[in-house]
Amino acid sequence: TQVEGQMHRDAYFYTVEISFLSAACLVISMAAECWQRRRNFAGASAEEVDDKCDTRNNSFFQHWTYATLLPITTRATAGLLTALVHRHLGSVVKGFALVLGLVFSALLQFVLEGVDLSVGQLVGTALVLFSSWLHFKG
Repeated sequence: TQVEGQMHRDAYFYTVEISFLSAACLVISMAAECWQRRRNFAGASAEEVDDKCDTRNNSFFQHWTYATLLPITTRATAGLLTALVHRHLGSVVKGFALVLGLVFSALLQFVLEGVDLSVGQLVGTALVLFSSWLHFKG
């Protein structure tokens, strides 16, 4: 359970805050890339620079396909679920969720990509599963 007296925040508002911060980072990254391109064409004429860094003729969604929506939807769903976990569960359960998520990712990587798990990863996975079982059993 949560410690009494902690400030409780709305999970959805928290997700929106994180989304805005991510969008701000993206805008800064795009501006820095354009600035870098302008520096690379320092000896060129103004028209050549504008042609190389012109975003007016390019749509933000120009190179998007339906496959682009998969990681976007996945990240958005994961963000909402993470916010709900942070709001409703205690710190011990959050820790187990984090570690079990890492174990799940390693197992998926093994199954889908065929990447062999090291002995340390296998022992760690066994310890995490055993400690989770002990915690939730008693």
